[in-house]
Amino acid sequence: MWEGPLIDFLGAAIESLPRHYPQTTHQPPHPNDINMPDSQASFFAIFSDIHANIDAFNAVLEDAGHFPVRGMFCLGDTVGYGPEPSACVERVMDTCVTSILGNHEAMLFLCETIPDEQWDITVRQPLQLANEQLTKAQKSWIHSQPLTADIDPLSLSHASLNDPSGFHYIQEETEAEAHFSAQSTFISFNGHTHVPLIWEQDPESFACRALTLGEQPIHLDSGKRYSVNVGSVGQPRDGDPRASYALYDFEQHILIQRRVPYDIARARTRFKKAGLPAHNIKRLADGI
Repeated sequence: MWEGPLIDFLGAAIESLPRHYPQTTHQPPHPNDINMPDSQASFFAIFSDIHANIDAFNAVLEDAGHFPVRGMFCLGDTVGYGPEPSACVERVMDTCVTSILGNHEAMLFLCETIPDEQWDITVRQPLQLANEQLTKAQKSWIHSQPLTADIDPLSLSHASLNDPSGFHYIQEETEAEAHFSAQSTFISFNGHTHVPLIWEQDPESFACRALTLGEQPIHLDSGKRYSVNVGSVGQPRDGDPRASYALYDFEQHILIQRRVPYDIARARTRFKKAGLPAHNIKRLADGI
């Protein structure tokens, strides 16, 4: 579960939203250096948790441009924590064929109704900034986003498919099992934890196991089912501050996890200029 007592305020608001539609110097491998199983691969770029970090998001979009990408999906939390929510939302609107509602988008519409003492300043202040920055058209677009989407053979969500409006994490095996029980497709993609991870389920035994994601392509087993956490573009929390996203070829079941360096110093300057909390600034370089 996420941000504590705030869940008490979200129920009615979320029910009104669409439910479902059928600084590190380490460089990632250059596309020419990746051992691609098939030169005809064509990918979807899937990212989550941009969190108003335009420098990280621009770096991800530039990196994705080096691959044969047929479309982009955003899994929510484009706003929150960072200083450039309007710019990030506009880029998502321009580039993504599908976008999902995250918990920070859900909280955005409650900025003026939740007492300040009910939520942490690291969450509240950036959302209040977003409420001021976003245009009426951008807010209307955010409000229209679904909590989940099925694009066969993919399912998209911000958090667990088990009770999507509860925004449950998928960190433990029991949480993965609950998620798979609500997954009807071969593979699902999510974010929310800010930590890239892949869960594999044997559909016969229902046993789940967590797999480590590397930066070389993974050929998924068509006899299994998968849940992929794509990590976070704007605020990774696995100790690696590089922006994280995934590429997936659904025809060949090829998955690539990408980690992209970006100008963290410039991003921190933006955060400071916006007057955001010191904790939000510090964690950019720490990757936590």
